[in-house]
Amino acid sequence: MKKGFLLITILGLAFNSHAQLLKKIQRKVEDRVEKSVDGILNGQDKENTSSSGVGVSGAATAGPKTSGTFEILTKSEPFVSGNRLLFEDSLNYDTPGRMAKYWQTNSTGRVVEIGGAPGKWLQLADHASYQLDTLLQLPKKFTLEFDLLTRADKAGDLRDIDFGFSKNNSTRQYIYGVSNETNVYTSLKYNYQVVTTSSHNTNNESRIEFPLDNYANAIMHVSMAIDGDRMQIYIDDHKVLDAIVLDPNAPKHFFITTDNYRNNASAFISNLRIHGFN
Repeated sequence: MKKGFLLITILGLAFNSHAQLLKKIQRKVEDRVEKSVDGILNGQDKENTSSSGVGVSGAATAGPKTSGTFEILTKSEPFVSGNRLLFEDSLNYDTPGRMAKYWQTNSTGRVVEIGGAPGKWLQLADHASYQLDTLLQLPKKFTLEFDLLTRADKAGDLRDIDFGFSKNNSTRQYIYGVSNETNVYTSLKYNYQVVTTSSHNTNNESRIEFPLDNYANAIMHVSMAIDGDRMQIYIDDHKVLDAIVLDPNAPKHFFITTDNYRNNASAFISNLRIHGFN
């Protein structure tokens, strides 16, 4: 009897030990599964986090990542002037008080000297258009630069100043940018703090916000680079246009047009330079 009881006791202990061992093995398996799942999920989160820093080129950017933001590493190409001078007019040889000899207008204009601004300037009359008084044959690739000086209580008093290329070299009438006589024109809309460009060659329209309020009493340097059908425009060092807007075979005659000034505002142009490329 005692031997039978002892045998039953030994078997019970063995069964309990086996059961506990099975539970330990089960817990270890469960722990490993949970860790594997967590690792997979964490791996996906890291992958998503690293891909959130994709820049313009499609490659992940280096450095700390901020949710919903990215850093543009590529800067705009700078303006590069042509290396062969085709035309230049700094007005140095013009008589103050008279119209500039290399310019024509449908209105009036006069060369002036302005305190605080070096050199001489052609004063652009209210609601008037100006073109070069020469039939300059421009190549398909060239650059054009000029300085625009303004005097105003506030920039909005200048309203709009337009410049671009027309199909002919005639200022018998006011040149409206929207006219079919123009190839392309850019409008400095001081009222709205935007720069727009419209093309009658390609029907391209562009609009970019720009702090024109900073130019109520300042000199603005405008640079234009033309290469076939593409035109780039810079205001100082800031690119405001890079688009296909021209017919390479169409005639191009530079013009600049003013709007109706308010509160005795004024605009002036000088230092026009046109360069080609060898």
